[in-house]
Amino acid sequence: MNDLIVNGKSVVSGGTFGKVNVNGIVSIENDVICDTLRLNGVCDITGNVKVGGKAELDGVCKISGDLDAETIDFDGHLSVSGNMSAESAALSAVLSAEGTFNVGSLDLRFYFGSRVNEIVGSTIKIRRGRLAMTFRSELIEGDIIDIEHCEIRTVRGDDVVIGKGCRIEKVEYRNELTVHPKASVRETVKLN
Repeated sequence: MNDLIVNGKSVVSGGTFGKVNVNGIVSIENDVICDTLRLNGVCDITGNVKVGGKAELDGVCKISGDLDAETIDFDGHLSVSGNMSAESAALSAVLSAEGTFNVGSLDLRFYFGSRVNEIVGSTIKIRRGRLAMTFRSELIEGDIIDIEHCEIRTVRGDDVVIGKGCRIEKVEYRNELTVHPKASVRETVKLN
């Protein structure tokens, strides 16, 4: 299986690869399927991205479809038009995703303008980075949820911690709910 190695400024076709290493300013047309993905710079992908192993991204990346990887390690600005999925994700980023982010374990440090339509996972931790204001989402659902500075319509989980700066319409929880004094929750529901 061929690798895709790009350095500098380029427009390339997508396809199926072993590893994809991109350094520079690159447009990739169509879907990308690979074992590992390493992006460093600015990348625009006009299709879906499926990574069998680790996706490491550092810089600015825009994906016009879905992003599916075993693990995502990202630092920078990530924009996904579709859905995202990963077993584990560690993000320090401006994150924008139009669809649902299905994730096993999420550790997100967000920056200004971050928004994901829905996050569904097992362990979800969201913290604010410097110069950030509020993370927005319609739904966060998981087993263990620990969030700060989030504006969410519905939070649903087993053990839920609503930290400082949160504004939540509705929290549904099974086991434990902790709400910071400097957080606002309009409605709480204890699930059976």
